[in-house]
Amino acid sequence: MLYRFDDVEKSYGPHDVLRGVTWQHNPGEHVGLVGRNGAGKTTLFRLLLKQEEADRGQIIRASGLTIGHVGQHLDAQRGMSLFDYVETAFADVLEIEQGMRSIEHDLADPSKAAAEHEKLLGKYAGLQHEYEHHNGYTLHAEVERVLTGVGFVKSDFDRPIDEFSGGQQNRAMLARVLLTKVDLLLLDEPTNHLDLDGIEFLEGFLQSFAGSYLLISHDRTFLNRTITKIIELAHGKLVEYHGNYERFLQLREERLEKMATDYERQQEYIEKTQDFIRRNIAGQKTKQAKSRRKMLNKLDELERPETDETMANFRLDAGPRSGAIAMTADRLTAGYGGHAVEPKPVLHDFSITIRRGERYAIMGPNGSGKSTLLKTFASRLEPLGGAVMYGHNVQVGYYDQTLGDLNPNGIVIDEVWNLDHTQTEEQVRSYLAQFSFFDDDVYKKTRDLSGGEKGRLALAKIMYVGGNLMLLDEPTNHLDVYTREALEEALERFTGALVVVSHDRYFIDRIAENIILVEDGHGEVYDGNYSELVERFKAGTAAPAVIDHSPARKAVEDSRPHLDDLKGDRTRQQSPQQRAEQKKREKRVKKIAEEIAQLEERIAAAERDRERNDLLLCSEEVYRDGERMKKIQQQNSELKAMVDLLYGKWETLSKEKEALVPSSSRAQSPSL
Repeated sequence: MLYRFDDVEKSYGPHDVLRGVTWQHNPGEHVGLVGRNGAGKTTLFRLLLKQEEADRGQIIRASGLTIGHVGQHLDAQRGMSLFDYVETAFADVLEIEQGMRSIEHDLADPSKAAAEHEKLLGKYAGLQHEYEHHNGYTLHAEVERVLTGVGFVKSDFDRPIDEFSGGQQNRAMLARVLLTKVDLLLLDEPTNHLDLDGIEFLEGFLQSFAGSYLLISHDRTFLNRTITKIIELAHGKLVEYHGNYERFLQLREERLEKMATDYERQQEYIEKTQDFIRRNIAGQKTKQAKSRRKMLNKLDELERPETDETMANFRLDAGPRSGAIAMTADRLTAGYGGHAVEPKPVLHDFSITIRRGERYAIMGPNGSGKSTLLKTFASRLEPLGGAVMYGHNVQVGYYDQTLGDLNPNGIVIDEVWNLDHTQTEEQVRSYLAQFSFFDDDVYKKTRDLSGGEKGRLALAKIMYVGGNLMLLDEPTNHLDVYTREALEEALERFTGALVVVSHDRYFIDRIAENIILVEDGHGEVYDGNYSELVERFKAGTAAPAVIDHSPARKAVEDSRPHLDDLKGDRTRQQSPQQRAEQKKREKRVKKIAEEIAQLEERIAAAERDRERNDLLLCSEEVYRDGERMKKIQQQNSELKAMVDLLYGKWETLSKEKEALVPSSSRAQSPSL
C-alpha cells in the first residue's frame, strides 16, 4: 500500500466535496482520476500532500512515502539557468559529484603527503562507485533528453529560468518532477502547455515508468495510453474501474444501468409488499402481512442512483444551407502586422477549398501559426497576402480560445440575453441550463467564473448565434471529459462546415475528416483523422491532398457542382486537378452513404424506444406511479426531439448526395 483514504470527508461551507471516501493506491499502479470540474479532484491531491486536512476520517501513508508533484509556484533561485534548475532533481547525485570535484582539487595539490594522497584516492574511489551506481555519468544526457522531450531546444538550456513564460516554467517544473526519484507521482493536467510532440513524449515516459502515479487529465487519448485503472470522483464518492478510459466508459455505463435496474426492481417489490400489507393487515392474512412488514423493516434499501444534473446538453444549429463551397483561401499568407508595423508572417502561400459539410482540424507544434490561420479564416486578422473568401449564404461562427468575446464586467445571463432581446428571462435561463448554469449561477460575474465555466459560456454564445461555417480555436480547453463528450455529440450532429484547432487527439479523431498540418511556415492538407494520419506517416505512405490553385473568386462564385465532372464523361480528357476533384466527390458520396446508414439505424433504435415507452405508459403499474410516468413522458419527449433532429440531418445529407450524384449515375449505382 502507498496510501489509503479511510472514510474521508471534506467540505467547504455547505458544499460536500468528499463524503465517506475509502480507496487504496497500491505500488506500481498507474491510475487516472476523472470527474467533473469542481468535483474535488484537486482537493484530493491537496489532502495527499498535507496541504489541507480532512474534516473526518484519515489518510494513511506508507512509511517514508516520497511524492513528486508540480507546484503552483516556481521554486528556483533567481538567475538559475533552465538546465541547472531541472538538474536539481538529482540533488543527491550532484552532491556526490561535488564531493568528487573537491577531492580532485585536493589531489592536484603537490603539498599533500603520500599517505594523505592515498587516503584521498580511496575516498574518491568510493564516491566514484556511488556516483556510477546512481547513473551519474548519464545524468546530464537524461536531463537534456527530458527537456527536449517537453519542448525546449538547446539554446534554451543556459537561459535564466525566470525569463521564461508561465507555460514554459510549468514545463520545466514537469521535467524536474519526472526526473525526481520518488515512490509516487501526482500529475494534475500534465499535458497542459505541451504540444503534440511533448504529449507523446510524456506518454512514452509514463508507459516505461516503473513507479506509481495518480494523474488528473481531460485528455482521453492520453488516459487510454498511460493508465490501467480509473477512479471516478462523483457526488463525493470514489468508484474504481479497471482498464483504460475506453473501458471505463463501458463499465461505468453498465454499472449505472445495473444500479438503476436494481433500484427500480426494489421499489416495485417494496410497493407490492406495502400494498399487500395494507390490504391484509386486518384480514384473514394478518399473520402473513405482519411477517412481511417485519421483513420490509429489515430490508437494506438501495439509494436512488444520483443523476448528474450538471451534464451539458449542447445543440448547434447550422442555420440556412450554404452554397456547395463554404470558404476558399487562395495563396494565403497569414501573420501579424500590416501597414502600421512590419509584417510578421507565420504561414506562407496556403490554399484550400472547404466545402459544405467538410470537417478539418488544424494541427502542428506550439507557435506554428494554427490560431493565426484560424483567425485569418474568421476575418479577425487581415491576410498579409492572398485572399480568404466565403461562399454563397455562408454565416461564420468563431470561438476564441482566449475567451476574448466575453465581457469581463458583465454577468452570465446578459452574455446570452444581449444576443437576442426578444427572449424572456425564463427562456434564456432555460437555454443556459443546457450548458450547466443553474439557479443563481446565471447571475455570476463573468470575471468570477472558473476556466471551465467561461469555456461553457463562450460555447453557449457561439451556439446560440450558430452558423454554417464554424471556426473553433481550442474549444475543449478547460472542459472536463463529460462536457467534451457533449460538445463532440453536438458537432457530430452539425451539418455545416467545421474547422477546429485542437491538441485533443480524441476530439479530433471523433469529429475531423481532414487534417491541416501547419509547420515551419507552411500548411499541408491530409485526408483522414489524427490516428489515420499518424499510421500513414509511420508506414511512409502519407501524402498531402491535391489542392486546386485556381483563383479563389471563381471557386466561390461557382459554388454549384459541375455536372459534367460528376457524370464522368469518359470521352473528355480530364486534367489532374479535375480527376482529383472527382475523386474527392466520390469519397464524399461514400461518406454520406455511410452517415445516412448510421442515421437510419439511430432513428430505428429511437423509434423502438418510443414504442416501448408507449406500452409502459399504457400499463396500470406505471399509471399509478406519477413520478415514473412523468420520467417516461420526458424520455419520450427527448426521443421525439432527437428523431426530428436525425430526420433533418438525414434529409440534408440525402439532398447533398442527390446534388453530387447525377440521375444516370444513380441508376447505374443503386448502392449510393
